[in-house]
Amino acid sequence: MNIQLFAHRGGMARAPENTLTSFKQALADGADGFEIDVCLTQDKQPVLIHVDFNQYDIREVTGCSTPLSKLSWNEVQELKVKGSDEPVAHLDDALRFASENQIPCFVEPKTDTSEILPIIIERVHHFDIVHLVSILTFYHRKQLLVDAKRLEPKLRTSAILINPFANFLKAATEIDANRIILGWDKINHFRLYNVITRSVSRQVDKLHANGIVVEAGYIHTMQHVSWTLKNNIQGLWVDDLPYIKSCIQQIEDKTGS
Repeated sequence: MNIQLFAHRGGMARAPENTLTSFKQALADGADGFEIDVCLTQDKQPVLIHVDFNQYDIREVTGCSTPLSKLSWNEVQELKVKGSDEPVAHLDDALRFASENQIPCFVEPKTDTSEILPIIIERVHHFDIVHLVSILTFYHRKQLLVDAKRLEPKLRTSAILINPFANFLKAATEIDANRIILGWDKINHFRLYNVITRSVSRQVDKLHANGIVVEAGYIHTMQHVSWTLKNNIQGLWVDDLPYIKSCIQQIEDKTGS
């Protein structure tokens, strides 16, 4: 099986999320790419902190009660990722790592403010890695993906689709997305829907036939892995790469593939 594994937030089960240490761990674990969350400080520096979309509360990640929108980059540099000694990373840290190791980087903007995409794209150009970067967001925020390609047509875009009732191919082609990621948190509602309709696997095949990559996540369990592989989904978004690798190996051993 030719399965690709992508480290969600750098592989957050293996190292503090969105940190240089997590990227290094993901690479050591054999990740085929890593994902980061980007938001802006008060002085418009792009930093890697997971926040709710268009929100600035960073207490969960850093323990700091001051909203990110009121902190400068100099002040953010004094913060640590909660429960660790890891500093909050700058977008440049991730892009430099991607450049040095020629590993794909998936950038999720955590706001739709007009400044963020030009800032991200300028830094991607600085490191000369347009070929390694994909802008990623949920399909219902598709305007971010449309705007990203308008600003830099060579950028790849990845849309997270959470609606199993959607026409997958239509959704992808309308925004010229290079990837569709079937997204869920714990319960795989695509699997439940497919039990009734048997339509998900057909839709996946249509995407493949039109040159659109199909992935899924977040993959947490053996059941998730088994279902995705049965439906010809060969890119998995994961928090714990070694565990998911072991699941894939068990399936390969059983099937002899």
